[in-house]
Amino acid sequence: MIKLGLYGAGARTKTLLDALIQDHFYCVHAVYDLVPQASKALTEQYGGKVCNTADDLICDPEINAFLISLSPFAHAEALRKVIPCGKPVFVEKPVSFSAQEVRELAELAEQYQVPVQVGFMRRYLPQTLEVLKFIRENEPGKLLSVDCNWFHHGDTEMNYYLQHSPDDFRLQVSQIPFHCCHMLDIMLLVGGKFKRVNSVMQKVFACPYPSPDDLIANIEFENGATGRFHYSSMVYYGEISYRFHFENYSIKLDCSQNQIEIFRRPKFRTTQLGPDPVGTIDFGKFNASYERACFPQTINFQNLSSVNENIMYDFVQMIRDKHIPSADLRTAQHVQELAEAIERSGKEKRSITPADLY
Repeated sequence: MIKLGLYGAGARTKTLLDALIQDHFYCVHAVYDLVPQASKALTEQYGGKVCNTADDLICDPEINAFLISLSPFAHAEALRKVIPCGKPVFVEKPVSFSAQEVRELAELAEQYQVPVQVGFMRRYLPQTLEVLKFIRENEPGKLLSVDCNWFHHGDTEMNYYLQHSPDDFRLQVSQIPFHCCHMLDIMLLVGGKFKRVNSVMQKVFACPYPSPDDLIANIEFENGATGRFHYSSMVYYGEISYRFHFENYSIKLDCSQNQIEIFRRPKFRTTQLGPDPVGTIDFGKFNASYERACFPQTINFQNLSSVNENIMYDFVQMIRDKHIPSADLRTAQHVQELAEAIERSGKEKRSITPADLY
């Protein structure tokens, strides 16, 4: 059984532990948290011992792997301490709000040959996995574009934390690299490396919330495809959605509805034109065959609870079977590069390339 060292004892740590705790892949061996009571409460529920300092945790020779889930401002420092131990690591997103720092951590992990899994949870959702499986199994042809929307009520988060937790880190970070890093991860997973970003950013309300009120980024990928990322905290409904357009089909992934729609381009001219293209004068009838062929295959998802199981089983396989994790520190570096490029372009009103970030 894998003996885990937990660097952080908050709610997210417990959620990850609960995902596969009954399967006995792992157990809690030791816990360190800045709040001793949090460590004590966790060990009372899951077992293991409380460490009084981070060094006590890191130097424990019986630990097989580390799980880091802290304030995002603390992830990078924790990784710097843990990586030289030479043991596999899981770290929550974002690793850092600096692409330069994530790159340095990736180089450190490569130096010590330490596998590090990063918790970009949206790539582990069942609907995302289904989309990726479909693309693998059905020749997509050339990628044309990736279109993504992330809409939410920024007022709700700002108002809650101002009233109840004014020192919370969420009031100090932009949503683009914090929550939206999940969406940017999927954009890069499908679109590949980006070449250039042009953003338009709007800030309408003077408030202690660093996210833009609205931002649209146009992205050029190295493979020639285009991307569009639209973030808004001033939309009065919630939406997290993707549109992938390939030569051979289009895919709509609507996370708000937990639904995938797949629209295929008709493969054969007979289907495209219908049985009597010359005799069909009416435009609608002429295209009826084409439209029927494009009618979407719809897949609905009712249960999304497997996402944390998928995350933790990937972690188990990385430790036990030496598998390469789905998302590593190089993945995190590229995601942070895109997040920084999007925001810098909007602030500086110019194109930003990856080279501009270093």
